[in-house]
Amino acid sequence: MDQLGAITLFNKVVETGSFSEAGRQSNLAPSSVSRRIVDLEGWVGAVLFHRTTRKLNLTEVGQFFHERTKGILLDLEEARILSAKLQDKPAGLVHMSMPASLEQHIVVATAQFQALWPEVSFNLTSTDRKVDLIAEGFDIAIRAGELSDSTLRARKVAEVKRRLCASKLYLANAPKLVHPHDIEYHHCLTLRRNPGYTVWQFSDNDNVIDVRASGRFDANSGNMLVTAARLGRGLMLSPEWILGPAIARGDLIELLPAYAPYPETSSLYAVHPYQRFVPPKVRVFIDFLVERFSNAYNWSIDPSDIDSLKLM
Repeated sequence: MDQLGAITLFNKVVETGSFSEAGRQSNLAPSSVSRRIVDLEGWVGAVLFHRTTRKLNLTEVGQFFHERTKGILLDLEEARILSAKLQDKPAGLVHMSMPASLEQHIVVATAQFQALWPEVSFNLTSTDRKVDLIAEGFDIAIRAGELSDSTLRARKVAEVKRRLCASKLYLANAPKLVHPHDIEYHHCLTLRRNPGYTVWQFSDNDNVIDVRASGRFDANSGNMLVTAARLGRGLMLSPEWILGPAIARGDLIELLPAYAPYPETSSLYAVHPYQRFVPPKVRVFIDFLVERFSNAYNWSIDPSDIDSLKLM
């Protein structure tokens, strides 16, 4: 027995005072209505109506059952209406994960998004660990580089140039650097992902040059590498979302401009676990990120500089 359907039909009989009218509104024959009410009474374990040829009255149990179930049905209808509204516009809490090196850019983006959609709230997690969106309850994760195969849906947010940089402090006493192969004589600041040494690649016309990058400092965070580079610890190869502000301030200097890193850009993606129905709070925010971090976005501006927000 469809219990919810039977309860809904029971309340319709009470409201209309007639099996026939309840059947007409539900597109059911009166005999079908009667049979379903009998089945409901069997499930409840009590008679719900006093039936006569002229009148239909609730029993004491029927009156109690009606009073308790009509509120439940009203709550269900309210939940349906509110759910439909949530599908129409962004609202609710967005749980989001991102690399630490992007946290300031994303924080500013959420502030500007909430100015447009004040019913959206954010719960942000900054980590360079690859989170499990479904198991850990995230709506969105921002990921960099190539994506591994998964059941997640992804959308590219931006393509960001990569730069080779170092500080004046480091370059003052460093070996010469006129060709990518010279990098092997330098201290390199590398992002720790896998054991073993790191290979940096550069373009030389149609050729790709592989360079072994090694040094005395590695880290699992781009922010730590930038700090180390500014302190003169070595060379750093990273996207502009990490290096941009330090280059703009003159803390770091771009090197080997004639040999572009390969690949020249690094991709940023927004991934989410939703398949059939994407909540507006997720869909519209990802649209916003794509528009915001388009090719016109200036990664060299420090996103924490409040005075510069109008330029971003």
